[in-house]
Amino acid sequence: MLMLRSITLKNLATISDTSLQFESGLNVITGETGSGKSILVDGLMLATGARADKTLVRPGSRTASVEAVFQLPESDEIFVRREISAQGRSRVFIDDALSTLEEAREAVQGFVTLHSQRTTPVLLKPSRQMDILDSFAGAMPLRKKFQQSFAEWKTATARCAELREFLGESGASRELLLHEMSLFDQVDPSIEDYDFLVDQRLRIKKVMEQSALFQETLGAFQGDDGVSAILSGVLRRIQREAPEREELAELVSQASISLEEASSLVLAEISDMEDGPDRISGIDSRLDEYSKLISRCGGTVRSMIEHRESLLSRLQEYRLAEEELKTVENALPELTEKVTETAGQLTAKRKTAGKKLSEQSVTEMKDLNMPFAQFSVQFNPPVSPTIVGGRTLDSRGAESVLFMFTANKGIPQDSLEAVASGGELSRVALALALVIADSGSASTLIFDEIDAGTGGETAHNLAESLLRAASSRQIIVISHLAQIASRAHRHLAVTKTYSDGMPVTTVTELDSRPEQLKELARLLGGGAGAEDHASTLLGAEQ
Repeated sequence: MLMLRSITLKNLATISDTSLQFESGLNVITGETGSGKSILVDGLMLATGARADKTLVRPGSRTASVEAVFQLPESDEIFVRREISAQGRSRVFIDDALSTLEEAREAVQGFVTLHSQRTTPVLLKPSRQMDILDSFAGAMPLRKKFQQSFAEWKTATARCAELREFLGESGASRELLLHEMSLFDQVDPSIEDYDFLVDQRLRIKKVMEQSALFQETLGAFQGDDGVSAILSGVLRRIQREAPEREELAELVSQASISLEEASSLVLAEISDMEDGPDRISGIDSRLDEYSKLISRCGGTVRSMIEHRESLLSRLQEYRLAEEELKTVENALPELTEKVTETAGQLTAKRKTAGKKLSEQSVTEMKDLNMPFAQFSVQFNPPVSPTIVGGRTLDSRGAESVLFMFTANKGIPQDSLEAVASGGELSRVALALALVIADSGSASTLIFDEIDAGTGGETAHNLAESLLRAASSRQIIVISHLAQIASRAHRHLAVTKTYSDGMPVTTVTELDSRPEQLKELARLLGGGAGAEDHASTLLGAEQ
């Protein structure tokens, strides 16, 4: 059985150092008003992850601490320790390992539920009423599944609308971007290509500017009066008139050959120049295309390239938006079906549970001295409606919940908030807590003085109800009623004394009949009659 095994509190408000041991079944804590009973509950709530308050630190102490031991199945235990400094800092440990509050809450999730005069007004909130119904119905996992599906559907729907709006508003802009991109596609610009074109043009232009020199050089080399003809004539005369001067003839011959090679080179350059104008025209045409793009894009080649990259990025954004829209639109039908199907299952569970909750709550209310009580669960449209697949839903399902109540015969039911008095509201809360206890919610239920104003036969009935609930779980009750204390499996008495001018709260287990009789008599007002009544409540001595 999951249960709270013990709690140790140090330097917490009026408590200096106190340990409480609990067992399965009904544990009752009694004591004078102001003795510090509720501080025990505050300490337990700290151990389960409640918000820390530095005012709980005992005056004169640097830190306060709470350690709770939870019993798990198969004899395993969880140790949760919470420390609070006088400066307001808080630390939490799970099995002596430093942890976070969220981890502490998860570790003991489902262990403890607190019902008190402080929490009773929360019952008037429709959201809390929905929680009670879903807890009773065992529908919390299904509700969580629905809420997750609904959130996914809502996110997908919102994203669809966002993408459609984005793509709709961007139509004209996208057409302009596509037009600009087509200009770039015609040129296919790059910094390397631009630099190559400029370099080629300069080189060809330079060669063309040297054409006159090359023509004049070729004219000097060739022709009837050219250097080549002169050298050939000189070589023939040397060979004919001075054949013995072979060395001179060889040198003139080599000069003639060199001149022919030079002529060939000049002819090649002149040949290259013949298509120079056409090549420059082609280069100029392409540079003109570059110039148009550059003038549109910041005045430099780099700014032009950066603008092109920006165009590509923006067009890619549109393409990705179209792809995402298609994906989300394709997913929406399945999400819609999942949401509506889960909502239908949740509604069926709630309506079945609503009838049972009403019947069982009325039975408990009658035992709590409300003989004419009527109670029902009214199902209304969702509070924040959204149409999903033809159904009206919100984040909690296809309906909202309102608890209807009347305590008086002949008076029609109305909302709990409208008709319940403070005392009646406490009893309704208690009746609901007892019903939920039977339904299998938290393993440990704590009732903090929720029996205030109850007495007589109602007190006996309440004691029987708590004892019945304690047969399947651990119940911890802070009470002023002797009828409840007399049925305890473990009775703890809280007293407050003073030491060195400081209040000191002490908790004592009453494990003997004389101790129990004394405390019950005190609860009953004291005197001989009270002692006899206390003895009757405890029954025959075992």
